[in-house]
Amino acid sequence: MSQSRQLAAIMFTDIVGYTALMQANEQKAVAVIKHYNSTLEKLVTQFNGQVLNYYGDGSLCIFSSATDAVNCSLAVQKDLKNEPAVPLRIGLHIGEVFFEDAKALGDGVNVASRVQSLGQENTILISEEVHDKIKNNASVTATSLGHFAFKNVGKSMEVFALTNDGLSIPNRKKMEGKLKKKSLQKRNIIAALSFILLIVAAFLISKNFLANNDKVADKSIAVLPFVDMSPGKDQEYFSDGLSEELLNLLAKIPELKVIGRTSSFSFKGKTEDLRSIAQKLGVAHLLEGSVRKDGNKIRVTAQLIKADDGTHLWSETYDRDLEGLFKLQDEIAGAVVKQLKLKLLAVPSSGSSSVNMEVHNLILQGNYFFDKLDKDNVAKAVDFYIRALAIDSNDARAWGKLANAVSRQSFQNYIDQNTGYEKARQAALKAISLDNSH
Repeated sequence: MSQSRQLAAIMFTDIVGYTALMQANEQKAVAVIKHYNSTLEKLVTQFNGQVLNYYGDGSLCIFSSATDAVNCSLAVQKDLKNEPAVPLRIGLHIGEVFFEDAKALGDGVNVASRVQSLGQENTILISEEVHDKIKNNASVTATSLGHFAFKNVGKSMEVFALTNDGLSIPNRKKMEGKLKKKSLQKRNIIAALSFILLIVAAFLISKNFLANNDKVADKSIAVLPFVDMSPGKDQEYFSDGLSEELLNLLAKIPELKVIGRTSSFSFKGKTEDLRSIAQKLGVAHLLEGSVRKDGNKIRVTAQLIKADDGTHLWSETYDRDLEGLFKLQDEIAGAVVKQLKLKLLAVPSSGSSSVNMEVHNLILQGNYFFDKLDKDNVAKAVDFYIRALAIDSNDARAWGKLANAVSRQSFQNYIDQNTGYEKARQAALKAISLDNSH
């Protein structure tokens, strides 16, 4: 019994719907398989590969490099668009192939087969190992489809789809393949997500409850996103952050009804009439303004508007050094409260003497990217929060923001779900412990 092993780039192919085609039109099915076989034999050899096995309407091929395997797969899909067109799906992986009496076996073969099983007509799917080898190749483009838990594969794997011209990208919701049963996995994910969201929510509200909300309709306000008027138009994260901090300060006043950030920020960049915005948000007052940052100087203009007639109840311009930002937030919030003629219990201090300005700035930048939702920007948000914690590991806000961002990465399958949820849980618990200790 002869045996040998070889590390190779493995290509698995499969004709989509071939059995049904054979039953419906035998003559066409024969033409399709002939086109497929001749193309495969010609192009695999051309790209320094070897066809090891045919499996009816599929095949197993190996190459000495990931680049050859990828280039061959692209050439195959392009050729098979010619008539009679062949609806092929291809999966690529790098791994060890075990040969026994000319039969190819091994974990690498198993994984390549499972990656291919997720594909649809005219797709090329690749494992993370292949992606690492070709990601700097400008002639090849790819997008992540997320992580998948395959049958008989120890850990979940990230799978990518090639996006070169002419290729299709699988619809995630319609993807099927050789995956582990989802019932228990889904229950675990839902339970983990619910727990994370519960912890994060507990941290964000920080034990503050608004009382008698139904009696304060006339004492209600929405903080609209402040506009970045900086010369370089590069301080949007800063103006958004100031708006959010003002909103948070006002929200801590029990007598005042404050509309949440999500609703208020939905009008960002819109030119809609302020009275219409107030009506849609259900508030009696609006706070709007602008930020102009130049070096270490900042100018903030804020104005309080009475919604029913659009009149300005109060307007003020503040010129400060950047280090005075936290005092400035309290000052604006206090002026708004005074104009609303509320009896304040207290306007909580933002702790300007103990807050590191660099940390605060990094958190604001993280918040800006977090709101953009897509994979790359959420990853940028995580990076900013981690950078903030590298400066001050006892900042509860940064831990809470990090928990929320990593939880989103896990929920969207941007990272491994099990690992991600655990990291988010630990960050959220850290945030709560620090918040309770102050």
